[in-house]
Amino acid sequence: MLLRRRPNCIPSQPRLACGVKTLPFLSGILAAGLLTACATRPDTSHYVSLGSHRGYYIIAPGSPLQEKLGYSLAPVSDTADPLHRGYGNDVIAFRFNRAGVLVAPPAYISQLKPDRYNTSRLAGLVQGVSTRSQIERMFPPGNQRLIQPDGGLLVYHDVAVYNALEQMTQPGSR
Repeated sequence: MLLRRRPNCIPSQPRLACGVKTLPFLSGILAAGLLTACATRPDTSHYVSLGSHRGYYIIAPGSPLQEKLGYSLAPVSDTADPLHRGYGNDVIAFRFNRAGVLVAPPAYISQLKPDRYNTSRLAGLVQGVSTRSQIERMFPPGNQRLIQPDGGLLVYHDVAVYNALEQMTQPGSR
């Protein structure tokens, strides 16, 4: 079989079938991949253990842990949303059984750094002991309540947040 050589084709330069140089093409793909990897934020979701039956989760919105724990419907509003202009809300989720007792560690779904005041209040809760009425005295009644298939209750409590940097980066802001 005879191979036809293209004019101006130097055998030492690698080329794709269409005549595009391979090295610049592959380096462009590699650079785009690296930029994409740099743009994504690492997942910092974790559990804060404070002893036996005490602790809480800190979860980044959209984290795999949020989905795993069943908090995918948490009503978090993003401070980066152009309509909110730097204002948004985080959520603290509480899961109760039918008797109104906290059955799972609370989850603080936070866009930025969690508020210390709220985390100190979460530290005082004990799984299996703290009741819904005790928690509602510490936190205003939740904004959203969902009845669970087992008859328990999932309560989402909104925490207002403000990110001044988001307001400054919005189009039309001063």
